Amino acid sequence: MSTIAYDGRGLYAGTAEYYSRFRPPYPASLVTKLREIFALDGRGRLLDLGCGPGSVAISLAHLFEEVVAVDPEPEMLAEAERIARERGAANIRFRCARTEDLDKSIGRFRLVTAGNSFHWMDRERVLEFLYPLIDDGGGIAVVGQGAGIPPPPPVPWRVAINRVIERFLGTERWIQYGIRKPGVELDDAVLARSRFAGLEEYTEKFEPEWTADSIIGNLYSTSFCSRALLGDRVDDFERDLRAALAEVCPSGRLTGEAGVFWMLTAWKR
Repeated sequence: MSTIAYDGRGLYAGTAEYYSRFRPPYPASLVTKLREIFALDGRGRLLDLGCGPGSVAISLAHLFEEVVAVDPEPEMLAEAERIARERGAANIRFRCARTEDLDKSIGRFRLVTAGNSFHWMDRERVLEFLYPLIDDGGGIAVVGQGAGIPPPPPVPWRVAINRVIERFLGTERWIQYGIRKPGVELDDAVLARSRFAGLEEYTEKFEPEWTADSIIGNLYSTSFCSRALLGDRVDDFERDLRAALAEVCPSGRLTGEAGVFWMLTAWKR
């Protein structure tokens, strides 16, 4: 199995506001590195796939004449449009669609990005589709955040969280969507087999500091622990989670968890 099956409809229902508020933001180095690597200078077009609430598209909009931001979730696009208006990013055109349903009428691009979304796609098919749409000398950037590969052992407060999630939601959906499934290839291996060349990786470590409120908001931003999945058990879930966290971390400061920002870039040459 090379990817996680997901048709893009409903999996992130009700998560958009939590996603924009409680996901750790991409570091400023995202913009700096991409500007340097691809010599971005305000010309050309950007295609951002699986744009979510616009985390990548809005950050990079000033480096292009036009940005096309695509996502299958209408709620995510509405949140992205709201944030773009607030930040004055007026050159972004939002489109509700699955990446796999796009066709060549979408036009040509200098750069294609996918932030925390590439693993949901039929990656081989998407890369083959994108290649002729990218200008010579342009490329693709797959970016994300995670715990590293392989992930380090979870800190005690994360263990407590996981136990509460398992009690309320079981393990099947969490294993399917919350972490990489065994046998799913990493994005760099898929990119290396494609027609894109010069694959490079950039990583940057970070250590977030959470509170009970922010970690709950972060969980509600996910596909495997959303409020929609919890349904009428939301209040019970929050009560039990807060109690579990207070027991293992009385200070209320949830620290010590290592994170990694990563970016893969490759060229059309």
